[in-house]
Amino acid sequence: MRILIVNTFYYPNMQGGAEQSVKLLAEGLVKKGHEVGIYSVDSRDGNVETAMHNGVKIYRFTANDFNLYRFSYDKKNVGKFEKFQQKLLCYCNVKCRRDFEFVCNEFKPDIVHTNTIYGMSYLIWKAAYNKKIPIVHTIRDIAVVSPVQYGHKANPVIRLIHRIYMRTFTEYVSCVTAPSRYTLETSLSAGCFKSAGGKKCIFNSVAINHNETEAIMREKQNRTSAHIKFMYAGRLVYFKGIEHMIRAFECMQYKDCELFVCGNGEMEEYVKKCAAQNPRIVFCGKLDNERLAEKYKESDVLIVPSVWPEPFGRVLIEGNKYGLPVIAGRCGGMPEIIENTHGGETYEAGNAGELAGLMDHMAERSRYKKYFNSILQTIDIYNIDRQIDKFEQVYNEILRR
Repeated sequence: MRILIVNTFYYPNMQGGAEQSVKLLAEGLVKKGHEVGIYSVDSRDGNVETAMHNGVKIYRFTANDFNLYRFSYDKKNVGKFEKFQQKLLCYCNVKCRRDFEFVCNEFKPDIVHTNTIYGMSYLIWKAAYNKKIPIVHTIRDIAVVSPVQYGHKANPVIRLIHRIYMRTFTEYVSCVTAPSRYTLETSLSAGCFKSAGGKKCIFNSVAINHNETEAIMREKQNRTSAHIKFMYAGRLVYFKGIEHMIRAFECMQYKDCELFVCGNGEMEEYVKKCAAQNPRIVFCGKLDNERLAEKYKESDVLIVPSVWPEPFGRVLIEGNKYGLPVIAGRCGGMPEIIENTHGGETYEAGNAGELAGLMDHMAERSRYKKYFNSILQTIDIYNIDRQIDKFEQVYNEILRR
């Protein structure tokens, strides 16, 4: 089968969990004998290029008139008119549609599988539909239900226009999937994907090595030091709950502990300032996958303090994989992961007092064993092999129809 996967960013331009999930899926499908192409628009230098990486053929374009990197990371310095102009391109980027059609003509996919398509516009759905190529869409953000990222407030008229637009363009999608029940049900309740022949919850996944996970947990179970290392990994932006996490850490009764903050973003200076004032807070910056894995192994507890509804919360299962009990905000798809793995605890998102109490609770190492046992029994739910099998079933069902 020839599968063209579409995502705004692709390796090595890894922005977050969506890119990790897409890369794992693409390379896993190649191992199963499929031909996989990637269409992305994250070229930094403006050059169009094709490349091969781990058996995946990458077609890397620009977002054309949409300034992807400026609009994604420098919005504070973007004027109102430019914001309006750039936002329109998210709805009608004709040049990206043409680039997408070029890739389809060259790669000749049997299936188009779209993911995060920020900046490309949903014209590519119509383009695939016109070429009679079935479309699977995996919801990895809230773009379907909100005209602005991360659920900021928007003008009611803009919301109405967005809703009509999305209901119209989701009619071109053959099957829709989402990594959590929350994300799938939220989009369907907005009246989207009514014509989709399949509507499925397929979890995001990680590559799991049980022997490695058990070895990491044995080492952590044998630790005797009273010094506890908490860890945060993700973007440093306000909706990730950075402020109330640091406030909770500073309010803990238990003081023989550290907080590692791994990531970068608009709140980087705030974190550095907090670290300068409190030596128990350690700013680690953005780490590559190898160094991040080492930090997971070094740490004792993972904090995921998001205050916006994460579509899934991939970092939770990454933490569990490396033997970390998790404390996560109760919003979006994250509680579903804790329900499935029993690998941590949840709290009212944004409640620094409740978070501080759970961090004090987790400062007692003897409590970790129950989480370790639960994780080992359940983490295969999120094994990448299961996810690939489920997507293969989806692709085959669509092609049969």
